[in-house]
Amino acid sequence: MKQYNNFSNDLRKKFLLIGVVPVIIISIFLFGKIYFMIDEISENSHERVLKDIDFHTDELLKKVTKKAKYIQNNIYNLDLKKFLQANSDLDTLIVFDRSSGKVVKLASSLNMTQNDKELYLKNNPFEKYKDIKSPTYNTAHKSINNKKMTISYSVPTDKYIYVFDINLAYVKSYIDYLKENIEYIIVVVDKDGNYIYNTSNQPYFKNNFFDTEYYEKIVLVNDPLEYEEFYNEEQGEDNFVVYYKSADTGWTIVTIEDSDTLDDKVLSLLPFLFILLPLLLIVILLTSKKFTQQIVTPLEILISKMENLAKMNHPQKIEIENLEYSLFQRIIESFNTMQDKIFKREEELKLSNELLLTKTEEITALNDSLQERVRQEIEKNRKKDQQMLQQSRLAQMGEMISMIAHQWRQPLTAISSTSMAINLKAKLNKLDNDTVVELTTKISEYSQHLSSTIDDFREFFKANKEKKETTYNKLIKSVLSIIEVSLTNKDITLVQNLNSQRVFNTYPNELKQVILNLIKNAEDVLLEREIENPKIIIKSDDNILTIEDNAGGIPDNIIDKIFDPYFSTKKKKDGTGLGLYMSKTIVEEHCNGKLIVTNNKEGASFSIILEDENAS
Repeated sequence: MKQYNNFSNDLRKKFLLIGVVPVIIISIFLFGKIYFMIDEISENSHERVLKDIDFHTDELLKKVTKKAKYIQNNIYNLDLKKFLQANSDLDTLIVFDRSSGKVVKLASSLNMTQNDKELYLKNNPFEKYKDIKSPTYNTAHKSINNKKMTISYSVPTDKYIYVFDINLAYVKSYIDYLKENIEYIIVVVDKDGNYIYNTSNQPYFKNNFFDTEYYEKIVLVNDPLEYEEFYNEEQGEDNFVVYYKSADTGWTIVTIEDSDTLDDKVLSLLPFLFILLPLLLIVILLTSKKFTQQIVTPLEILISKMENLAKMNHPQKIEIENLEYSLFQRIIESFNTMQDKIFKREEELKLSNELLLTKTEEITALNDSLQERVRQEIEKNRKKDQQMLQQSRLAQMGEMISMIAHQWRQPLTAISSTSMAINLKAKLNKLDNDTVVELTTKISEYSQHLSSTIDDFREFFKANKEKKETTYNKLIKSVLSIIEVSLTNKDITLVQNLNSQRVFNTYPNELKQVILNLIKNAEDVLLEREIENPKIIIKSDDNILTIEDNAGGIPDNIIDKIFDPYFSTKKKKDGTGLGLYMSKTIVEEHCNGKLIVTNNKEGASFSIILEDENAS
């Protein structure tokens, strides 16, 4: 026995499913969206930091370039020590004579001892700068006094080479400021891989930067500002790494963030989601329970009332108060209306059944009478069609006899002439054996021709109710053997274009009568209208046989009537009005084909179309 589900529980489950699944999907989507959003924020942060450091470096270098030009233009008018002390961006200045390599001037904002100066000149020999062709920022080094990283800026002129030590405190202070507000490492190295700034205390960054995996697998491979997650095998850490290269100094600026930091930011949102999701589920659960009650309760009351109604034989109105939805009110009203109509209809059916019983015998008797009348009418129509077919055949036979007479006239005249020739030669005693043989042979040929004509006529009208295989070519050849002489004698051109090779299983003699009738009708209309250069065209292609003339066509007002019985356009003495009617009956009812008529440019066109089921 089939087990039915509890509607209330099933409805609640499906409502929960419809509510919970979207919440879970939205939560997963929201979590993923937040993850990628934080990832994108982190990427933008790295890019902004790199560009800000490069911007502050450019600002410093612009100031240094202006001050360097000022010193070059006023080298002999300046107190260099005071100028350097007043400009914190520059620590030390050394001027070499370009031709001799001697030190022309040495000034510093720092308090340098004699030993400091000697050490400074030792670390900055002339050979280091003599080949410089244009202003150049050199590699980083530590200053003499405070041991802080600095870089030198060398400017060659025709006579001197100026070498400035740039104080990087401005850039360092900005990086220190960034360090307080971000959680990732900032590394700045010069073009030789020496560290200018390094906010990490890890021993990994104490060696040359170009020897690290960050340089080999990020800087050398990726484009600047390309955000890349990278696992450092030596450190065993997974990081997000971005770098930027300064066009002026050749510095490489790198930011490195531990990927765990980004994961921690995302995971910090999980408690919020874990709180939000249960709250949503509780709301959905309570809503589903209330919604289910609003639907199920009215239905249960409605079903109970309907069950009570089913046990009674009289109408029972259903009324339910405090319905939540108007749909249930409509259902109840419809049910009350329906049951009223049912009881009313039952009363009507009782009356109808009584009337039906009284009418049944009358209908049965009438039906028997109608069947007999239909049978009689069918028999009358069958006899009528047979009479009309016989009448049509008699009319055709009269025309055939006329055609046979035309064909016999010439052979009979020839036989009469030959007989007279034999008689004359016999009277004149000039009848020899050769002449007798020649003339009697001619008489025999003429007699055979007459016999052949009789055979054609007899075969044409021979009754045959069995289907036989035939082709359009055979049918046309048989018909033309009878009527072609008549057409020729009346100067009607006959054009044959027979292309069909299909074999049909049909009634050949009946189709011959149709073809003969169509050709004879074309002949009559050509003669009646006295058409100049009259012609009849016979064409066959696949399962279609077409007979056309150039007599001008059938008037539009009668073309739809020409297949009606007893309708004729000929004079009463020349036509019965049965030829085309019987032709259509033969083709469409006996041979399961179609006979249609249309007008072309020159005249009428009749087409016989035999269906595929008749073709082999």
